Amino acid sequence: MKKNLLILLSALILSTIACKTSSNPLKLLSLPTETPFIVPAAPVEIPTSTPLPTPTPLPIVRLHEADDLLFRGDYDQALAQYKFAYTQASDDETRAAALYGQGLTYYKNDDWQNASATLGTLTADYSDSPRAALGELLLGEIADTQEKPAEAVIHYRKYLDRRPGVLDYYVQEKLGDSLFSAGNYSEAINAYLAAEAAPGLQTSPIEIDLKIARSLRASGDNENTIRQLQTIYDNPASNEYNKSQANLLLGQIYLEMGETEQAYARFQDSVNNFPRAFDSFSALSALIDAGVQVNELQRGTIDYNMQKYSLAVDALTRYIKSSDKPDPSAVYLRALSLREMQQYENADQDFDTLIEIAPGTEYFVKAWQEKAYTQWAYLDRFQAAAETLLSYVRLYPTDSNAPDFLFEAGRIYERGEMYQQAIDTWERIINEYPTYSDSYRALFLAGITRYRILDYAGAQNTFQRSLVLATTPTDQASASFWIGKTQFAQNDNTAARTSWETTVQIDPTGYYSERAKLLLTDQQPLSASPSYDLGYDLSGERPEAANWVIKTFNLPADTDLSSPGNLSADPHFQRAQEFHVLGLYSEASREMSSLISGVESDPAELFRLLDPLLDLGLYRTAITTSRQILNLAQLNDAATLKAPVYFNHIRFGAYFREDVLKAAQNENIHPFVLFSVLRQESMFEGFVESSAGARGIMQIMPATGQEISSGMGWPANYKNDDLFRPMVSIRLGARYLARQRDYFGGNLMAALAAYNAGPGNTEIWFNLANQDTDLFLEIIRYEETRRYLTQIAEFNGIYSRLYERMP
Repeated sequence: MKKNLLILLSALILSTIACKTSSNPLKLLSLPTETPFIVPAAPVEIPTSTPLPTPTPLPIVRLHEADDLLFRGDYDQALAQYKFAYTQASDDETRAAALYGQGLTYYKNDDWQNASATLGTLTADYSDSPRAALGELLLGEIADTQEKPAEAVIHYRKYLDRRPGVLDYYVQEKLGDSLFSAGNYSEAINAYLAAEAAPGLQTSPIEIDLKIARSLRASGDNENTIRQLQTIYDNPASNEYNKSQANLLLGQIYLEMGETEQAYARFQDSVNNFPRAFDSFSALSALIDAGVQVNELQRGTIDYNMQKYSLAVDALTRYIKSSDKPDPSAVYLRALSLREMQQYENADQDFDTLIEIAPGTEYFVKAWQEKAYTQWAYLDRFQAAAETLLSYVRLYPTDSNAPDFLFEAGRIYERGEMYQQAIDTWERIINEYPTYSDSYRALFLAGITRYRILDYAGAQNTFQRSLVLATTPTDQASASFWIGKTQFAQNDNTAARTSWETTVQIDPTGYYSERAKLLLTDQQPLSASPSYDLGYDLSGERPEAANWVIKTFNLPADTDLSSPGNLSADPHFQRAQEFHVLGLYSEASREMSSLISGVESDPAELFRLLDPLLDLGLYRTAITTSRQILNLAQLNDAATLKAPVYFNHIRFGAYFREDVLKAAQNENIHPFVLFSVLRQESMFEGFVESSAGARGIMQIMPATGQEISSGMGWPANYKNDDLFRPMVSIRLGARYLARQRDYFGGNLMAALAAYNAGPGNTEIWFNLANQDTDLFLEIIRYEETRRYLTQIAEFNGIYSRLYERMP
């Protein structure tokens, strides 16, 4: 204990000097000694796409197969291959790699006991192997998971000793967390400082500085904790959540010190200035519990942000009653809170009040919008809702919000099945607000609505006008396509075919041009030939692409594009390699993205990175990098398909081919459709998670995954993290898609809409479309879902171009 205190004291003395000279105001503490320059350890070799020499030793082949199986999430088969490679290997490094693979597989499957035993054998029996160092890091992670921080500290330090300068920022922060949990606060601080000082830091320095503050506080050093937190609060880089957290900790310390006035001042500052932060709610609670007077407006605002709607209404009502001229935000938030409490009429009245008292404020326009939304979404008063917005347009016709309100009024009429009013409203926009960004869309929807009420001649006229006014190939193609649909509905089949033939030429690879091509042969959307060949050889295609890059960008003829070159020495590149071998794919992706951002205008360097990206399984980044090269060559969508096929086999690759083909066969879905869904959902990255919580390569919500897995009885011992296993996610996603397809009578477009927007919304749109899939697409009211369907259809068309073969 004395030794720890001495280390901390030394750090604090040095920090006093550092504070006088450092340009970073957060650096209250410094490492006990100057950090020496460390030459990073050599990267651990990972499998590449380079063909193996012939003949290849069988264990090496097994290792490559096992690595692929592990990446796909097929843990059982991966283990079998790693074990076979281990028993057949004749050299220590292959045995070490096989043991490491087994340990990593157990680790990813949350089998801590077998992971610890296997990695323990690796580190004991093959301590000279670089894989042993990686094993130490995994053992540290396992110890942390099992709440054994002292053991984790030992393993993290062994990794840092063996692999200095590679992942220091990542491992030092983990080491700091473990030291903190073990009660070794002074060394935790040193580890956090080392993390901040290490190159490549991905975590926010503010977050690490908050950890330093917690360590100081846990050590009982209130004086330096206060200094650290005050510096965090004052730092311009701190956001409202950081500041609120700093205030809460400061207030708690001041309370412990008996300085209640300063404590309450900190809490009040958060309540007044950072109402969206959760820590501000804690500060508010502390003030209320202490009987301290709190501004009711701020109290109500925080209660609303924390979804405490009843408390918010009470506080805001007290504020409104006590004020001769209440702040409009109070009325607005009370209205929203009342609506959440299903008191719709009271909410509507508050919106009316806001319209009266808040002209010229941001809440004035919001009140009109929310009033209309409350009327149609909660009270089913579609006519009244549309009239609310139209009243605004009449009163303020030159306001910038007027065309938006007019467009939304048309949508509300359409939702309420008042189709003629919707048509009239949408057609006003092109006449009254011709420069409005959605004026073409409004006119197009008027044509669609005329088609829905069987006014085919009127719809044709509207679409012909749309074609004249359209300024983009997509809009021109959509108008031309629907002219053909109206002609076909009027039994003028010859004219319809002519219109669709014209559409095919307008926007090659675009949705409407591709759909017109299918209609000309009486095919449904997402149709594809049963004859295809998914085989391709990127290594054989690469030389042609390299020559194209050299010629297109006027590079010297002897430019070597065959390898990453100097980029392989870049720290981002080396860290990405290390993270990949550790199975930390998200971290590897971030590192490569950082590297690419520095060369995004250099086609040669981008090209050099394509193969390494594929080797790392970073397909999204490979796809976007390939497209960036084509963008630098100024190629449009159609022209990109005439570029060397190497680029397009990357952009539209048959990734996870075996799993996709198996799922496609099981669920009777064409593999092109599944590849297109994977590309749209995650761009083939199995380790991603959306802000909404959707996981994995098929972006499945955990509850949905649990339901599908239970119904299938697979995989055994299913857990939510299994959605990050591509093999599992693809199979579950395909089953869910097939289930929706069957529910909607075999309609794949409806199934995809249900996959994206839910079956409830889809059923409404589907029933309105009267079995017309083209009309179904246009009826969809969510722009995101419409775009989702059109992009998948476009991708499906490109997969067909690349891989279809004549029987």
